[in-house]
Amino acid sequence: MSAMVIDIGYLYWNQRNLQSSADAAALAGAMELPDAGASVNVAKQYGTQGTAKNADSRISDISETVTTKCIATIPGCSPVNAVQVDETATVNTFFMRVFGLNQAHIHVRATACSPCGVKTLDIMLVLDRTGSMCQDSTGANDPACTDLNNARSGMKTFLGYFDAKSDWVGLAVLPPAASVSQKCGTSSDANYNSTSSKYVIVPLSSDYKNQDGTLNMVSNLVSTINCVQGGGRTSYANAIEAAQAELDAHGRHDAQDVIVFLSDGAANTGPTYYSPTSPYRTKPCHQGVTSAGASKSQSVIVYSIGYALDDDTGGCKSYSGTAESPAITVYQALQGIATSPAYFYDQPTPGQLNTIYTDIAKDIGKGMSALTNDG
Repeated sequence: MSAMVIDIGYLYWNQRNLQSSADAAALAGAMELPDAGASVNVAKQYGTQGTAKNADSRISDISETVTTKCIATIPGCSPVNAVQVDETATVNTFFMRVFGLNQAHIHVRATACSPCGVKTLDIMLVLDRTGSMCQDSTGANDPACTDLNNARSGMKTFLGYFDAKSDWVGLAVLPPAASVSQKCGTSSDANYNSTSSKYVIVPLSSDYKNQDGTLNMVSNLVSTINCVQGGGRTSYANAIEAAQAELDAHGRHDAQDVIVFLSDGAANTGPTYYSPTSPYRTKPCHQGVTSAGASKSQSVIVYSIGYALDDDTGGCKSYSGTAESPAITVYQALQGIATSPAYFYDQPTPGQLNTIYTDIAKDIGKGMSALTNDG
């Protein structure tokens, strides 16, 4: 009996070692999701076979299988959101050989997902809904507001990648609304000039999804994305500052703050309640970069999206119509707003924004891996 206890304890110890190796491999592989190929390769580097980081010479006949999969109950499956590591091995016994049991077989499995909601997120979407979002590439009016509809579609695609239980999302717009109750009305330059206008028309919220993971179309956030109208000129700074103020006022202390800013052109105006020499009016592009810099100094991650910037022929100008000094292009402004050039996404001509919003969602979620019992 003592001999059996020793051998069983030895088998259990080896199984725990093998399970730890499988866990490590799965977690490492999940850090690379949704890139299935990279996920499998990295998981094998941390596996148990050959020269892998967790190889164990005391265990023989190790067989390892690494696969990726989609777990439907976890948000963000595009195309995969989980990696699974199966390990089987043979362990030699000591005393149980007396009973003809020279070896024992062990099997372990580990599944890790990413993103898994490990890191809570407070995200403010900032939407440029100026009049040019309802114009075609020649500047002619587009009654269908195709560009604005593309932005709506992209933002809703973006929401699909997050877990409303842990990730809160709000919406700010430019030009602002005269009031929150008028958030679905046509936007106007005049709204810039009132200190009571509302840039944040949806505060940070967590009801944008149903229990089955589909978008809650009647939620404040999704219904507002669907109803916002275009109009007016462009001023970045106050919208960015309002988004940051919402994060400061209603964000959670343990959450990573994120701003995702979209614009289709250069800033060219500013609120009249600032003096005529204020950079908010004379250098609206530069001031947008400065306002975003204040957020970045607080470790807020800022993404910016340039939409159909090739159609912008006006460039960065002051409220009076003169070019900003020093000169700055719309590309430089939007790159400067982002945390770094790598966080700037460019859709140079009109088209769908789903891919860009998807890429940003994946970038936000990258590295948020955790072991899961699913699968």
